[in-house]
Amino acid sequence: MDSKLIEKLQTYIKAELGDAALYRELAKMAPNEMQMNLLMDMAADEQSHADDFKIIYKDLTGEVYRPPIPPSNLNMPYTDILRDRVIDETGDFRKYMHDHQEYFADETLREAFFRAGIDENVHAVRLLNFINSPE
Repeated sequence: MDSKLIEKLQTYIKAELGDAALYRELAKMAPNEMQMNLLMDMAADEQSHADDFKIIYKDLTGEVYRPPIPPSNLNMPYTDILRDRVIDETGDFRKYMHDHQEYFADETLREAFFRAGIDENVHAVRLLNFINSPE
């Protein structure tokens, strides 16, 4: 068993679940319905990534991974949170695209990392648009 991959999956599951929760909470702060709806879509994407990684984790270990999810930290202004999320999302894009290449021979991993990476990039672009658009 690839212990490095198992650790990555645990980290990714926890992070994606945390991001999903954060976007659901952030949607409540959105200044308009369009941003609220897009943030909820992003939350659904993050949940989907976590679910994909959970399936892979279970296939590899035979166990279900259910990490505790800490509460979201939303103690900054909305735009500051968006700026922080752009950095996180672009970092996640790079990480997942690296893993897409590292595990390219495994179709399931390759596809899961590719989809997660593309979604993270789309999220960063959306967040930048939110920051740069008038409310």
